[in-house]
Formats: sequence, C-alpha cells, structure tokens
Amino acid sequence: MTAELKSRSMRTWRKFHRYSFGYFKIISLFTAFTMVVLALTGILLTHQDELPFVQNTRIPSNMLPGKYQARLDETRERQQLTEILPRETRVPLKWLVLDLHTGDFWGAWGRWYYDLIAVAFTVLASTGFYMFFKIRKNYRF
Repeated sequence: MTAELKSRSMRTWRKFHRYSFGYFKIISLFTAFTMVVLALTGILLTHQDELPFVQNTRIPSNMLPGKYQARLDETRERQQLTEILPRETRVPLKWLVLDLHTGDFWGAWGRWYYDLIAVAFTVLASTGFYMFFKIRKNYRF
C-alpha cells in the first residue's frame, strides 16, 4: 500500500467513527437507550441471587404491551397450562428482565434490532482498535 492510500483509509475510518449516527440523532439516542437497557438487565441477571427483589417483584400485566401479554398467553396454551394456571395479572420481574435483555420483549424485530446493534458495535470497536494501533505505530516521542 502506498502512503497516500494508507492515509486516505485512515481518514475514512476516522470519518466513519466521528460521524457514525452523527447525522441521525434519534437513531443514536435509541441505540444508547438500548445499550443502557442491555447493561442494566445484564447486571440484574448476573446478580439476581443477591438481589431478592428481582425474584420476588411482580409487574402488573396492564403496564406491559398487549403483544407481550398475548405472547405469554400463547406460550401457556402451547404448554397446555391454561387450565392449571389461569391468566396472570402480574408477571415476575425476572421474566421481564430476561426478555428485555434478550430482545424477546419486542418480539422478532427486537432480536433483529439487538443483532444489528451488536454488529454495529463490533465494527466500531474493531475499527477503533485498528485506528488506535495504527496511530500508535506511526507516533514518535
């Protein structure tokens, strides 16, 4: 590779990092919110044994989206538990935390969105490492 081509590729990666989602602030905010939800639910899942409120707290079903309750009802029917367990008015917080963390709370689109976020952050992290080590190599004291 020529020096000019290397320099141009570094500028391209810097622009990519600097302007990633920069023009689309709403996407950046939604992505940041998603990452906060993933981080907090991951902490709750990791420490659920030390935090008894995660296991004992129940969330009223009327606070959850209708599709989420419908999916719970569908699962109950598939497992043939409709006669044994009546429709619950409260959902355990542990279920909600797990579904938020995996993206199942939002249905199939949530899982695809989480996958897209994971790919985007993997690309940003790997190109960031590339830039860091590339700049370090050329840096002289």
